[in-house]
Amino acid sequence: MKSIIKLLFFAACVGLFAGCEKDELIPDQNDPMLKKAVKVMVQPCSSADVLTKAETDWQNISEALQNAEPGTTVQLAAGTFYLQKSVVCWDFNGMLKGAGIGKTIIRTAPGMLFDVSDCPPVNWSFEDNNGSFFIAFPHNYFEGERTVGVSDLTIIVDEPTDREANQTQNRNSLHGIMVYNIDLDNDRDHLINLNVNYKNLSLVGEDDPVYNYNGYSLFSGISAYGYSNGIFEAKNVAVENASGCVKPHAFYGPDAKVVIKNCHFNNCYHGVFAFYDHSWTIQNNRIENSEQALALLKRGPKNDNPWEGIVVPNGLTYIKNNRIEFEGTDAMGIGLRYVANAEIKDNVVEGSSGKYGGIVSLGGNNWIIKDNNLCGVSTKPIYLLFSSNFEIQNNYNQVITPVACSDLVIGEGYECE
Repeated sequence: MKSIIKLLFFAACVGLFAGCEKDELIPDQNDPMLKKAVKVMVQPCSSADVLTKAETDWQNISEALQNAEPGTTVQLAAGTFYLQKSVVCWDFNGMLKGAGIGKTIIRTAPGMLFDVSDCPPVNWSFEDNNGSFFIAFPHNYFEGERTVGVSDLTIIVDEPTDREANQTQNRNSLHGIMVYNIDLDNDRDHLINLNVNYKNLSLVGEDDPVYNYNGYSLFSGISAYGYSNGIFEAKNVAVENASGCVKPHAFYGPDAKVVIKNCHFNNCYHGVFAFYDHSWTIQNNRIENSEQALALLKRGPKNDNPWEGIVVPNGLTYIKNNRIEFEGTDAMGIGLRYVANAEIKDNVVEGSSGKYGGIVSLGGNNWIIKDNNLCGVSTKPIYLLFSSNFEIQNNYNQVITPVACSDLVIGEGYECE
């Protein structure tokens, strides 16, 4: 009887403290892409003390990621994890995966300023940014190929950072998840092969004047900065209350591409903001309550161009079957700057702008704009500046405002009911 009592007591202790245990190695049986890899299981700490839980959860997630071998899946168990400071994992080559949206939740620790002191900076040749990340995967220059994946979890950011007032770009908001090459455009002639996959995610920020950059706790939801010849993918990702919902920059090698599908972005200044990318596929997304729903840029004009001298090859860009709502002084629904070879088709766009419009091209070339429903656009449904070689037809509310354009082939449009 005593031995049975001891055994039951031991089992109860294991159950009581399991939430704060170290990582556990388990075989990967469910992910066919990584089935030969090791999976590391991380449990949320069960302590009722906010600081203890936050410190333990941060330690366990950080150690699991940083110690992971290439190809490892770091599996977060169901439950809620607290973070009181940035998780920064250098040169990660694997996957961070939860038990599902709403099942695994990582959130800012309640009532605590978020510590970003360990974040490396983001340095471009044209600006310096302090690193302000919730979860970051910075990479030194490397040979070969790496893939960083994050999937099946929810992130909630509803506390400001502890950023000091005298620091560059003093913002107290956070990038939700960031993957980036630390060298950035200093190595743009020596591209890395970095792939980034975001799938089945929910990121929820806070809309409050306490946040000094557009009033959002999320500076961006999901982001990745090259320079890379890899592939960026975001599929089934929801972001709410962010300055930019998704920001993939500088995937500009000859084989690089950015793919964003089946996502839902709500209450973001930018739904998708991306520059230097070789090509984009933006398909089957819903973007609501945005000022600039899609802003895709190859470069800027000479009088305001910090990227002068950087040549980004033009691939093929497809923007199809999206539902887009925009509103604001500088608002636009679908805006592309100096992008060639674009097909914009079967989108529903609604909104108004004091400056731009529904579908906007600056310096575009070789576009097809076809079969879009622009009935809900009250100002400049199609606005073209310094653009050429366009085919435009079969759009509802096909009202075109061309400025210094050439070689426009305009077919019949449809009136709205």
